[in-house]
Amino acid sequence: MTTSSPGAVARLRDDVVARGLVEGLPAAFAAGLTRFGRPQRAELDALTGAATDLAARLATGAVGEEDLPLLTRVLYTARQADLLARHGVPSPAYDVLGSFRENLERPLGPRLAERPTAGDRRWPLLGRTVGFPLGISSCVLNGSAAWVRHNVANGWNVLTYKTVRGRAHPPNEAPNWTIAPGLTASLPPGGGADVVSDPWDWVAPGSPAVSSVNSFGVPSPEPEEWMADLERALAAVGDEQLLLVSVMGEGDDLAADFARTALMAQEAGATVVELNLSCPNTLDRSAAGVKPPLCLDADATVAVVEAVRRQLDDRTGLVAKLSWLDADRLAALVPRLAPLVDGIAGINTVQSRVRRSDGTPTFPGRELAGLSGIAVRESALDFTRRLVALRAEGGVRFDVLAMGGVTDPASFEALFTAGADAVQSAAGAFADPLLARRCTDALGETLPRSGEAP
Repeated sequence: MTTSSPGAVARLRDDVVARGLVEGLPAAFAAGLTRFGRPQRAELDALTGAATDLAARLATGAVGEEDLPLLTRVLYTARQADLLARHGVPSPAYDVLGSFRENLERPLGPRLAERPTAGDRRWPLLGRTVGFPLGISSCVLNGSAAWVRHNVANGWNVLTYKTVRGRAHPPNEAPNWTIAPGLTASLPPGGGADVVSDPWDWVAPGSPAVSSVNSFGVPSPEPEEWMADLERALAAVGDEQLLLVSVMGEGDDLAADFARTALMAQEAGATVVELNLSCPNTLDRSAAGVKPPLCLDADATVAVVEAVRRQLDDRTGLVAKLSWLDADRLAALVPRLAPLVDGIAGINTVQSRVRRSDGTPTFPGRELAGLSGIAVRESALDFTRRLVALRAEGGVRFDVLAMGGVTDPASFEALFTAGADAVQSAAGAFADPLLARRCTDALGETLPRSGEAP
């Protein structure tokens, strides 16, 4: 679990008092708890009572370091996470109570004064070299140039700019991201779950046993907006970083729209394009409310990849992102993709049924959403091992970008040891914005490069 520097509570207390926030803190906390529903009366009373008691002790100065977990939750839920960041206290790296648009402009979490590095060590990836090969996958944590700058400063080196489209697309109805506190261990490979997740659920920042569910629906600004922002994001990465750009097509001529959007990304300066073939949250009119991932249809997947490869410059790298696939599906698809791509990424979140503790859908109008975090760790390892084996058997080189359940240095190392060329995180980065520093500090001097013996 991530810890803060000694004296953090005293510094926060002085700041909260100086800003005149103490009196209104319990009400602001209660408003956050009930933003998207109401906990059971006993739970709500216990939480608001704890916040009221904390506020009284803040007013008198009778707080200590043992109060940091509660103070962190209260300030974050009261939408005062910027105060936590100001004093170096980690909180979830996304404002789950704010809108998608608000979050694009407001990265949360502390920003390190000195970016962690592995010295002058570099690792090969997609025809380039990068610093310590850990990054953040395509998600809202890479939704803008502001986020990319923030993540680079905190030591993330392999970043995938959040999926963009060829036309503007709104996010799904909020809430969009919640914690699944009951899932503190991995499910079997490929195993789904009936997930229980309430919008007010919480996990201590930095906990490696974190699972979450999200349902954003691949929102995208207009191309004119995201292309300009992408140029700024690309300018924010240095020699140690690689910024991929995730794209997605839609409509009746799916392959052509994928290709058109990929070309836009290339025109904005992208050197590597990632195809989102794996989204579990695209809205549909079915009873479940969402479509299955595109990569379950091998012919449609290959058609998209072929169309994009024809459209892009030969110098532009191409990565296909897949969901977890069973042995037969993956073995049938990879040999068809390998000659067309420079890399294969996976896994995306695992499509799961998600309900609140009262049995209603966690996300309005859609029962299915994407499960991530420790719950999908074994799925990611299983997928990566099989993908690496298929690469060896097929004789066609492509890089493997692995992700799923990366919440601590050990889970990063497990995927890298399985044969991944780079590893990315999403739920782990959300729960612990300083995860890259922990991994780099633990493994930066000892992690082998591709092809080296451990």
